[in-house]
Amino acid sequence: MKLSELIPPVLYELLLKLAERVKLISVKNKEDLRKNILLKNIGKGKRAFMIATGPSIKQEDLSVLAGEDCFSISNFFLHDQLAAVNPSFHFFAPYHEPLVLDNYISWLRQADATLPQKTQMVLCLRDKKMIEENQLFANRAIHYLQFSNSPYFSDKVDLEFPILSPITGPLMMLPVLIYMGYSQIYLIGCDHTVLRDYKREIKHFYDNEKDMRLNASNIDSWHGIIESHQYSLATFLQYNYYKKMINKTYKGVDVINLSQDTWLDLFAMDTLNEVIKYKGLAEESK
Repeated sequence: MKLSELIPPVLYELLLKLAERVKLISVKNKEDLRKNILLKNIGKGKRAFMIATGPSIKQEDLSVLAGEDCFSISNFFLHDQLAAVNPSFHFFAPYHEPLVLDNYISWLRQADATLPQKTQMVLCLRDKKMIEENQLFANRAIHYLQFSNSPYFSDKVDLEFPILSPITGPLMMLPVLIYMGYSQIYLIGCDHTVLRDYKREIKHFYDNEKDMRLNASNIDSWHGIIESHQYSLATFLQYNYYKKMINKTYKGVDVINLSQDTWLDLFAMDTLNEVIKYKGLAEESK
């Protein structure tokens, strides 16, 4: 029987938070977390576009994002409109198996050579040693995050402390944009329709042969149906965790999903074309 089944939920949650505080004592390079205070509210009153790698991106002309505050992740650097999007920050989830370490490092080198020069990096603090030993992103600003299996704070995001370990890449990005104070956070390519393709090739906006990472998108990486459903449920529950946090603590923040083929229906929906048009009409009326 699990410990969570033996004690009241409130006490169990307190024990988890206490455990995370104890773990933080032993974390190296905590000064990198303290530097994240420089990111707090730098986007206040502005809007951000959070771009993942779902296949729905193929339906969009992303060149309309030129001049916007854009944030990308993972293989978005393969997109043929990368230069127009010109991401302010690019995120990489932590290295993990079954990815192959040497191959993963080569993939990061490819990203470094491809991303615009001004793009800053956001990485997991656990990977800092790997990044420095391999002289990756040497000419870029790097921001590090520490992840926790339990929320360090339940009602806010504070990047000077651990944040909830993301189930999937976009959930690494969302808390950072909340912390940065953006008033509107638009989601692009956050489709989360992976169960629709269960046991078939995992789909992204790019052809999978363009992904140089071994074991990243092949069907052998699927777990069984129960584990896959649990993973999908955990993804949506984590989005809902941030939705509740926004409703409680960040009342001036709106998250809008612009993905045109998505299962993520927890947020208001819109289209990229309409959002760009709204801005144009607003500017004309000034």
